[in-house]
Amino acid sequence: MKFTALLGMAAAFAVAGGSIAAAQTPAPAQLDTKKFNVIGTWNFLNINKKVEQPFWSEQLGAASGGKLTGNIKSITELNLKGTEVLRLLKTGVYDVAHALPIYVDDGAAIFEGSDLSGVAQSVAQQREILSAWMPEMQKVMRDKFGSMIVSTFAFPQQVFFCRDEISSLADIKGKKVRVQGVSQSDLVKALGGAAVTIPFGEVVPALEKGVVDCGITGTLPGYQAKWPEVVKTVVDVSLGYTAGFVSVNLASWNKLSKPTQEFMTGQFKKLEEAAWASVESDTKEGIACDTGNGPCSVGPPAKLKLVMPTDADRALVKKALNDVVLPEWAKRCGAECAAKWTEMVGKRYGLVAKAN
Repeated sequence: MKFTALLGMAAAFAVAGGSIAAAQTPAPAQLDTKKFNVIGTWNFLNINKKVEQPFWSEQLGAASGGKLTGNIKSITELNLKGTEVLRLLKTGVYDVAHALPIYVDDGAAIFEGSDLSGVAQSVAQQREILSAWMPEMQKVMRDKFGSMIVSTFAFPQQVFFCRDEISSLADIKGKKVRVQGVSQSDLVKALGGAAVTIPFGEVVPALEKGVVDCGITGTLPGYQAKWPEVVKTVVDVSLGYTAGFVSVNLASWNKLSKPTQEFMTGQFKKLEEAAWASVESDTKEGIACDTGNGPCSVGPPAKLKLVMPTDADRALVKKALNDVVLPEWAKRCGAECAAKWTEMVGKRYGLVAKAN
């Protein structure tokens, strides 16, 4: 099912009158005048600089004839670590939030299902998973946070960065690894490592001081966060993609006129397309920036050792996924939730989520 259709389904229970799918783009004269207060992602990352900031600061105003604008503050500027984002959205302090599944504290296991470590092996697959699992996430956003998801995105491919030179995933055994989210923790443990949860902005000093030996993040975000200054190796084996979503507070949404809702639905779709278009190129450029094996447009390339995955490495990830990641997540989400995930997502890829 396409995301536009899912968005229409979500709005059916959120907005009087049912679907917010637009038959045609309303003229600016029909629109409300509104400045949206928005929380964005980290201000030093490409998706914020090239997608989020231009959309809210320039493109929305231009498209609406100045009627609709955005005041966007990054999570970096606000000095937030994560779960505060959706709490601020729920209370209406912000109208819109660019958020991650790991920010969800109430209903967290359901959101994990969109971004289980080791499942998505391509950008297209990650987007497909988000779309397939969207109805379950929308229920949580409506019931727990008084909001609805209006757009999705993802960060570049998640990989290992390590302080020392390693030659394969087998070398993760015995190492302390910074993770984000519980499923990454399960994957690291399955590989014989010890998982450590550290906020993104605090990873560099942790690596530098040896608090952790390795860390997992996206190929380009790792470079832009200056991880190559304190590590020697990057392992280009896909551990998935960090999924994300844009959610709007329903009280704010319901105050908008129908023409404005229709207009914003079209704009959120444009935001989504721009975000996903950046993921593939940022993944490839990230490896080039980390290693010097290709052009890097965002700064001087680093010289990390590049470890390409072998069949044995891929087999280790697959075994960790099936033996540990999926069963442990099934315990957290419950039998009914796991059965839904298997039916809605897993069967497409030959995966079953069931507690051992």
